[in-house]
Amino acid sequence: MFTIASLFFASLIAWWAGRMNEKDRESYDNNPDIYRIQLHMRQDLKLIAALLFGVIIMLGVVADRVR
Repeated sequence: MFTIASLFFASLIAWWAGRMNEKDRESYDNNPDIYRIQLHMRQDLKLIAALLFGVIIMLGVVADRVR
């Protein structure tokens, strides 16, 4: 149960973040020099979010086994 809930919420957050990234991409394309640092910061945050996604899934699996 915890695993399914963690998959659902992590997928929802990933979908929302991807949607916001695509929305912001238009401003990056219009001014590439100004927003280059922000684009790299966003990519780093995407990597951190992917790693946290894995941790959340792992904790859901562990919680299901303990319960």
